[in-house]
Amino acid sequence: MTGTRLLTAAIATAALFAGTLATNAQAPTVRFAAGQQGSQNYGVNAALAQTFKSTGEINTTVQAFGGPTSYLPLVNSGELDVAAVVMPDLGDALRGTGPFKGNPQKDLKLVAALFPSPVGLMVKKDSGITSIADLKGKRVAWGLTAQASLLPYVEGALANGGVKKEDVKLVPVASVANGVDDLVAGRVDATLFALRGGKVVEADSAASIRWLPFDPSPAAVERMQAVAPEAYLLEVKPEDKVVGAPEPMSTMAYDYVLVTGPKTPDAAVAAMAKTLYEKGAQIAKENKVLGAMTPQAIARPYKQLPHHPAAKAALNIKTN
Repeated sequence: MTGTRLLTAAIATAALFAGTLATNAQAPTVRFAAGQQGSQNYGVNAALAQTFKSTGEINTTVQAFGGPTSYLPLVNSGELDVAAVVMPDLGDALRGTGPFKGNPQKDLKLVAALFPSPVGLMVKKDSGITSIADLKGKRVAWGLTAQASLLPYVEGALANGGVKKEDVKLVPVASVANGVDDLVAGRVDATLFALRGGKVVEADSAASIRWLPFDPSPAAVERMQAVAPEAYLLEVKPEDKVVGAPEPMSTMAYDYVLVTGPKTPDAAVAAMAKTLYEKGAQIAKENKVLGAMTPQAIARPYKQLPHHPAAKAALNIKTN
């Protein structure tokens, strides 16, 4: 390449770089709230922030907190702009229940759903328990003092099988992880847990586990959602390679969602929703933390959680 061509190329590159800097300088800054560093929640928020920043349309920062009771009120007030959070925590925040009792966060709006988090009732394979109805009279991990937002999901899972909490023996545990430990140790017969949680393989190696199938009939789903309104059923297939679920089955799921507050610029909300809607499949392919995102999940509406108007338009959602 001649000196003139080199100079021309350098000028062009410099112009492109300057244009990118100018675009980023003019782009709105979106302040993410997240759980503590090292947590799954921090990983999801950090991955989203980096994804949005890489488009050049949004600048992002991420601030870590101890948990949703710390950061959702800041998003609700507009002191921070967005946060990815699981629906159990968000449901409590919206209703003013659980750890948000008496302090509802009514100004939160949905930017987009992100991806499902499947959960289910874990039992030992040799327990003779093959359905949720079989849990009557059995010991079920309960309380979840460290994860109070998940307790309705235990009750909702039981309700799907026509079982009330009065029908089982409630064994207090601090968290769902402690419930798995108690299952392996023989102190409980069933516990709620994430199908892809890190302790599943450990529990299966120690005690050989199975997941109880959920009843997909409308009446059973209605019973479940009467207790856990944000829950829905998700199909699990053998090709999903879920430990403890070798046959096709339905299980409970809830979503990770991205929410915003009342002061986030409409242009920033629209840009985030548009990026997820148009590039979600590619983002999922390139980022393991966000790998379960699908176009269907991203555009999922919620009756109890309205979309931000700018997001609703970008996602082409007609209801909600």
